[in-house]
Amino acid sequence: MGKDKQEPSAFDPEQAELDGLTRRDALKRMGAAGLAIAAGPAFLAACGSSKKKTSTTGTTAGSTGGTSGGTDNAAQIAKLGQTLGIDPANAGKGLTFKMGAVLALSGTGSFYGKTMSRGIDLAVKHITAAGGPTIQVTYKDHKSGDAQAGQTAVTELGEAGFPAKLASYADDLGAMLQGTAKYKMFTMDGGGGTSIFAQKMPFFWGTRAITPDDPLPGLFQFLKQTLPGKTKVGLAGWDVGEPSNGIVKKDILQKISDAGFQHNGLYELTPVGSQDYSQVLPKIKANEPDILLLGMYGQDPGSFLNQSLTSGIKSKIIGFEFTPDGVSASKGTFDSVGWTFAYDFFDPDHTQSNLGKLFVDEFEKAYGGDKPDFYAANYYEDTLNMWQLIARVLKKGGDPNKGDQLDAALQENLTLTSVYGGSGDTPGTYTLDPVTHTVNAREMGVFEYKGGKVTPKAFFGIGGIDYAKS
Repeated sequence: MGKDKQEPSAFDPEQAELDGLTRRDALKRMGAAGLAIAAGPAFLAACGSSKKKTSTTGTTAGSTGGTSGGTDNAAQIAKLGQTLGIDPANAGKGLTFKMGAVLALSGTGSFYGKTMSRGIDLAVKHITAAGGPTIQVTYKDHKSGDAQAGQTAVTELGEAGFPAKLASYADDLGAMLQGTAKYKMFTMDGGGGTSIFAQKMPFFWGTRAITPDDPLPGLFQFLKQTLPGKTKVGLAGWDVGEPSNGIVKKDILQKISDAGFQHNGLYELTPVGSQDYSQVLPKIKANEPDILLLGMYGQDPGSFLNQSLTSGIKSKIIGFEFTPDGVSASKGTFDSVGWTFAYDFFDPDHTQSNLGKLFVDEFEKAYGGDKPDFYAANYYEDTLNMWQLIARVLKKGGDPNKGDQLDAALQENLTLTSVYGGSGDTPGTYTLDPVTHTVNAREMGVFEYKGGKVTPKAFFGIGGIDYAKS
């Protein structure tokens, strides 16, 4: 469910063992569920989906996406370099740049691989149209978290001399991290972020907030305003085993206390993927909090909320992910009762910057009216930011087809452009931490889904900074 930012990284590259275990043994002992809980909602949603859609692997992108907008869109695309702060002299026009993308193109997470690749393909076309380099994307399939598939992918890309890649599932549950470092392959993971185990890893950067840790301070500000006097907080969430359970609990209880709320003693854990909450619901009813934090992902929140209706629980239930799987599993409950959630959710109907509006409009036109989700948004902006780093390297007279030079260019300025937040001609931004390689500043918010529509309630950054009700 999250990370304790006060704890050292569980997989610090400077240490070979943790509690007597090698990194690989520790990963195996944690298992997929333990890694999922550490990786946050992006990874969890990908693993939770049962939708299967095919996509080509190991091929160069560019056959999908488009710039089908009108004159206004074309003009804005032409100025993308200016929006990103790129000098035309360093834009890389005429340069060919090879970039890998290792995604879940088959298996249970294939839906998410498809939406991520759509974001990448659209950005590639926009960059070319804006006078940037020709980015040749070669897609590889990690088969929804298969370690061997990930290792094969990073080896193939590394041996072929790829300087950079976009990744997901926290670089395929850690299996690709060694190859990422070996080949000095600069990597951004906008799907799983860094999680706990991939923090501080060489050449690897997570561009997602980690839940529920990062959204909690802003969420509690929202609850103080909207539910005054409701101070007792409990939690029901996934049981992923130790040490993850203990680390997560310590962090959540501390954040509850720091915000001036009270933990009422309720902390119930359930199996990952459970569709039967008949055992835990009576326990919640017997010690009912004012606010129930729901640390479950994928289909589980929908099933839980649906079953809670017959239990008589009147707590305000709040989750940390919103996916189509959750809507389906709720059997109409999300639509009728409503689902409140808090994280770095991209809301295509309430974009704040012209860049965000351009992305949504172009995405819908390119993909038959489909609205982009937060995965498409993250990989669109990651691809744009890859262009920013290419331009920084070119400005210094370097070679952008060297991963170590891209990594150094990022560390010169760890603030990058985002389709989240911002205002008008000023795009949003997010900032990465130079030590952990995870985000320390990113747009998040509280949202409610009901009756087929998402309504933003508040926006804020990590730590609850810049809080503002919508």
